[in-house]
Amino acid sequence: MPLASHLARFYVRSDNTVPTGTDEVLGINSATLNQEANLLEVTDFSDTSGWRKRILGLLDGNVDLSGDLELGNAPQNLIRSSLISGASIWVTCQFNPSGSAGQQGFRVECKVASASFPASVDGKNEFSSSFNFNAAPTAI
Repeated sequence: MPLASHLARFYVRSDNTVPTGTDEVLGINSATLNQEANLLEVTDFSDTSGWRKRILGLLDGNVDLSGDLELGNAPQNLIRSSLISGASIWVTCQFNPSGSAGQQGFRVECKVASASFPASVDGKNEFSSSFNFNAAPTAI
């Protein structure tokens, strides 16, 4: 059964402990957790089938968040300061907050790759940020 996206919550901390309500990134309108695998070509050209063969290489991923700019939100401020300092952050993506342990979402150590703050003439101030995995995600 698909999960309703409005249930999702996203938390950012400077350590790998269980997040609390004060760690929730407020104002989120859109979020994506991407997991990727590098596929390495290992085609043996003596194989006459004409098809490429691949093996699994390194795994990677990232988290993208965007929404309303909340200057008083400590997690949004942590994102901005971690971009400048290079410090790791731990991102918790809770897609199913009421789920059983191991079925709520993921927590992963990340480095902040980007943060942007578009503002429009109608007064809406927004933020978007991207975090690259620095370790394997853990199911929560």
